[in-house]
Amino acid sequence: MKPPRWKSLVVVYLLGVLAMYATVCWNTRRLIAAGLPDFAIYYCAGAVVRQGLGHQLYDAGARFQVQQQFATNVPLFRGPLPWTHPPFETLFFAPFSSFSYLTAYALWNVFNLILVGLVLWLMSPHLAELRARGPALWLLAIAFFPVFFNLLEGQDGIVLLFLYAAAYVFLKKDRDAAAGAFLAVGLFKFHLILPFVLLLLLQKRWKILYGFVPVSILAVMSSIAIAGIRALWAYPRYVFYWEDVLAATDRVPAGMPNLRGLMYVFLPDWRYGPAVVLLFSIAIFVFAAWRCRLANSSTSFDLSFSLALLATVLVSYHVVSYDLSVLLIPIFLLANHLLKEQSPHQRSAVVIACGIALLFLSPLHLLLSLQYKEYALMGFILLFWMYGIAEAPLVRGQD
Repeated sequence: MKPPRWKSLVVVYLLGVLAMYATVCWNTRRLIAAGLPDFAIYYCAGAVVRQGLGHQLYDAGARFQVQQQFATNVPLFRGPLPWTHPPFETLFFAPFSSFSYLTAYALWNVFNLILVGLVLWLMSPHLAELRARGPALWLLAIAFFPVFFNLLEGQDGIVLLFLYAAAYVFLKKDRDAAAGAFLAVGLFKFHLILPFVLLLLLQKRWKILYGFVPVSILAVMSSIAIAGIRALWAYPRYVFYWEDVLAATDRVPAGMPNLRGLMYVFLPDWRYGPAVVLLFSIAIFVFAAWRCRLANSSTSFDLSFSLALLATVLVSYHVVSYDLSVLLIPIFLLANHLLKEQSPHQRSAVVIACGIALLFLSPLHLLLSLQYKEYALMGFILLFWMYGIAEAPLVRGQD
């Protein structure tokens, strides 16, 4: 089949995916208007802080009173929605909470679409092969299921995607302190930041600490100013409490495409499960650190960055479908790598290409996440993809 026809088929498929997403949005429009999406959690937390009740941010009763102001028609919201994020993240949402819920939801998604555009703008100079193929980047970005689901739920994964894109650009330019500052802003999902930062430090990129440490301190101080030192001290216990509650009632780990999720799906009651997950996480982390240390060129940096980010997702304690929005960066980098690869049929290239194709198989995402509630099975695809990246030559001249 001629390349132009392949391109046409890809465009038709992506347009079909977008049409499917539009259908999902239309069918859920009443639920969105009623306040069912996850955005209600962020909107509620932002409203609590905007109303000067930051010291009650983790008080269920105070949040429930605010929640009742905009989500009284949702039967599922019979109790307070959990807020398991650090206090400083409420600063993102407090301005939006000054609008009505539905208006705030729409504005937040407009803001997220702007961030997606900024991600493309930041990454574009480093994606010469993809850029030469035309404006398909926009279709790729919006057609990626985690990005769509992030928009549907009004989640914060696209913010993390933007911060990682900025960090990539600054790391590529050897401006490590600036990269560290952007990564520190992402500590509202610290479990998806700290492993990556540690992998950078193991590559002896110590200068990231010049930006990471000051901004981290600023985030902690902001959290104390918002909620108080006692709330911050009790925060870890509060998070683990809700992890246990949601695991027992909603089987939340079954929706995590990481090592923890896979273990929960196949051996949910095995007493040694957490220990096995920890051992496998350490093994993957050490392997990723070893492979990343081999990078010695611009091309291998793209591969090592992708490998480090994928390893971070797999070993993270908590990651769900919309969190995979960050994988749009390795998708772009690896697709660009394959397009300029001189040996596209070697094993690593085939595995990487298959991984990208499977990640863009939106019906599979929909079935695993919404129909079967077993999104953790996507973890197998991530492991498969990680194998392909690790098999690719990371050292210039390596066979």
